[in-house]
Amino acid sequence: MRSVVLRSATVAAILGMCVGLTNAAESANVTVFQNSTDGYKVFRIPAIIKAANGDLLAFCEARSGGDASDIDLVSKRSSDGGKTWQILQVVQNRVDFRRLFEDAAPPITIGNPAPVVDLLDPEHRGRIWLPFTLENDRVFVTYSDDHGRTWAPRREITHDVKLRNWGWYATGPVHSIQLQRGEHRGRLVIPADHRLGDDGADRGPEGVQSIISDDHGKTWRLGAIDDTYGDDLKANETTVVELNDGRLYFNTRDQKGTSKGTRGSAYSSDGGETFDPATNPNYKYFSPEGGPFDPPVVQCALLRAASSLNGDDRDLILFSGPDESGPSGKGRSDLRLRYSTDESATWHDGPLIHEGPAAYSDLVRLRAGQFGVLFEAGSKERKGHDRIDFVRFGMADLKLK
Repeated sequence: MRSVVLRSATVAAILGMCVGLTNAAESANVTVFQNSTDGYKVFRIPAIIKAANGDLLAFCEARSGGDASDIDLVSKRSSDGGKTWQILQVVQNRVDFRRLFEDAAPPITIGNPAPVVDLLDPEHRGRIWLPFTLENDRVFVTYSDDHGRTWAPRREITHDVKLRNWGWYATGPVHSIQLQRGEHRGRLVIPADHRLGDDGADRGPEGVQSIISDDHGKTWRLGAIDDTYGDDLKANETTVVELNDGRLYFNTRDQKGTSKGTRGSAYSSDGGETFDPATNPNYKYFSPEGGPFDPPVVQCALLRAASSLNGDDRDLILFSGPDESGPSGKGRSDLRLRYSTDESATWHDGPLIHEGPAAYSDLVRLRAGQFGVLFEAGSKERKGHDRIDFVRFGMADLKLK
């Protein structure tokens, strides 16, 4: 893939990073979460939002080890657009969930953050909703009315959003969205995925679903469900964006299906209530995405970066994820942006954000023409990621076609 790589000598030397951005001062990696700090061994699974007061909130899982270890859900705040980050805050502590287990509690996993800011609630403008999961089995929500400084008591919504034959369940992990126009304006849409089988077991056929709320979080219910378990595209972790024509575009991780590529996509014309039939006759809802979508099997992110309907001078959707055609070769490395200027009809390669180990990511709009990406990163000389970094970039960096 194409990339023009410019270096910020001081930061690159320290972090071992490499960026394809034109403004080195803006694009230097800032480490938000570093492994083996703040009492945790590993930080993974980032998500990011911009609160109504302009602060950025970066969420992630704070782990004692791997996917099934003791895990808390934590956040950090930036009040200067991501240049500096404040101290770690524990949003959900695994210890508080022990009473939910009748027998001796296993390692308790709290994770899969999928935050969204409700800017259209007439009573609580700017309320932040945070869906998350316990043991990849039970689903909860909490909210904050002070831009993420404190959080309301969690509320379980499992029975409202999970079918009986579903085992594994994950919200996001990525930011969720609020619909901005049309008959469903104000609806909160949470992308999620599931597997058929035993509660919380990471095995069985994969599917995708949306969780929606039409009353600003008072109630939650299932929307669209992908139950096409027999085709060769194994839909998994999913991200969503609202298009100018009112449809929703969903882009999903293909969990080692035999279809071509590692990504799939689907649309919804009713605000996430149902998936539209695929135009490819071999698929019901999600069909394979080709073109510049060549990440490994991994979570990725979408962002509505600009819209002519909102007064921007162009339409722009961004996608972030590793690049198996990048300088590091195969595997989870080389975080790259891709973009669409025609509402997801076609996609193009964007700049290389980071060279070296890279995995999960999320995107945020800082202000008009300025954006940020939060992602799992590692230095080039390492085999894997050991931190979560934040990089700022601007419209000029994208070199749009």
